[in-house]
Amino acid sequence: MTTTTRRSALALTGSSAVAALTGCHAGPSNARQLAAARAIAKPTTQDWISFAHTVQGPVDLPGSSPYNRAKLVFDTRFDTNKPAAVMVVERTADIARAMHFAQRFNLQVAPRGGGHSYVGASAANGTLVLDLRPLRSIAYDAKTRTVLVASGASLYDVKAHLAPYGRGIPTGTCPTVGAAGLTLGGGLGVESRAHGVTADRLTEAQLVLPTGTSVTASATQHADIFWALRGGGGGNIGVVTAMRFATHPATGQGIFTLTFAGSAAVPVMTGWARWISTATRSRWAGVHVDAIGRGSLHVSIVGVTTAGDEHAAATSLVHAIGVSPIATNYRRFSYLGAAIYLGGGTTSARQPFMAGSDILATLGQQAASAIARTVIDRSRAGGAGSALLDPLTGAVGDPKRTDTAFPWRDHVASLQWYVGGSLYASAHDWITQAHRQLAPFSSGGYVNYLESGQSAQRYYGGNLARLTQLRKQYDPQRRIHSGLSL
Repeated sequence: MTTTTRRSALALTGSSAVAALTGCHAGPSNARQLAAARAIAKPTTQDWISFAHTVQGPVDLPGSSPYNRAKLVFDTRFDTNKPAAVMVVERTADIARAMHFAQRFNLQVAPRGGGHSYVGASAANGTLVLDLRPLRSIAYDAKTRTVLVASGASLYDVKAHLAPYGRGIPTGTCPTVGAAGLTLGGGLGVESRAHGVTADRLTEAQLVLPTGTSVTASATQHADIFWALRGGGGGNIGVVTAMRFATHPATGQGIFTLTFAGSAAVPVMTGWARWISTATRSRWAGVHVDAIGRGSLHVSIVGVTTAGDEHAAATSLVHAIGVSPIATNYRRFSYLGAAIYLGGGTTSARQPFMAGSDILATLGQQAASAIARTVIDRSRAGGAGSALLDPLTGAVGDPKRTDTAFPWRDHVASLQWYVGGSLYASAHDWITQAHRQLAPFSSGGYVNYLESGQSAQRYYGGNLARLTQLRKQYDPQRRIHSGLSL
């Protein structure tokens, strides 16, 4: 047991933990009643201390400085959350011990990879958080051109490890996002059109089930679990400890930025949608429509191509839009340099934000007008807010809807509503209104942009029934907390 755990435990002895340790409470009078009570009783401080003796990493409890740091996730909105404990996982064998402890005391377990859950799932109140971030090993196999990634590795970890081999996997851009969480929800990024979502490159995964059993899931073993892991979201089947991916060649990248007048928002979005539906797969572009106050908009497109194609790609896109940009910018980078540029560096600071999403099968005049009006309303009200369009075309659409749990295979775009800052009530109201405005055009939402209070149907579409059945089969007691009920 670590000294951190001892400090955590001792810090509690001034409150209800004293009663628990000294027996100063009414209790059952016979063994049968005691067994029944223990099945639902919360663990005492001594229970936590005894558990901590069985694992290698610290188990931090409320009331200690280590706990106050360990419980924090990327979004500062969840700083006041109070998990029951945070266990720092330093060896995978300890996850099974945590599962057995959670079973004994009827606790939910919340796995944490990068800690970027939009609903703070890995800092949920009352849960036993398994902080997997010490498990960061990455190993590239040149013979098979696959990479084995431990579940605590970040996206930048993976990019930096693979770059010297001239290989990569498609990921998002935020450097501190966890590779596991991104993959389990699908995984959108600037290489999705060329190589599919991150989950499409997954060839096998190692995980610990709620029973404590370790399994390896792939297309040939535990294929039902493997199906669910590719887009079903984190925490619905088990705790993933490692993932193997098929890599792709990593080449230099060209990046272009096109800035348009705010009045051109609708033609920019509709022209982009036409272009992105048929563009060469090596070309990716996303649209930003930002509120900048007094009813004004900032409209821009960021495009990523193979190095040397950036000018031609931008010209083709502008032709499809039919409106000239008011500013342009072109850059070329190495593969890793592009990842650093797009991610804003090799790390990212904790910050407050709120976000949500809609999935668009098509993006015509009416839908684009609804998006523009929604952001204009936010701008008139003086609040920050953005509509971010990412493509779901190209290789994303190669698998069928039912081939993996990720259902958005024949759609044009993911639309993320994003508000930075800590004015959460205002942001929530605006995002709620945005959903209402887009309801006639929306097919659902992206599970990696999870929102509180939304139904699972919204994120999984026709794949929900199968996912629900698998959740009941492998985690009937909902031992693992995902932030979404199945």
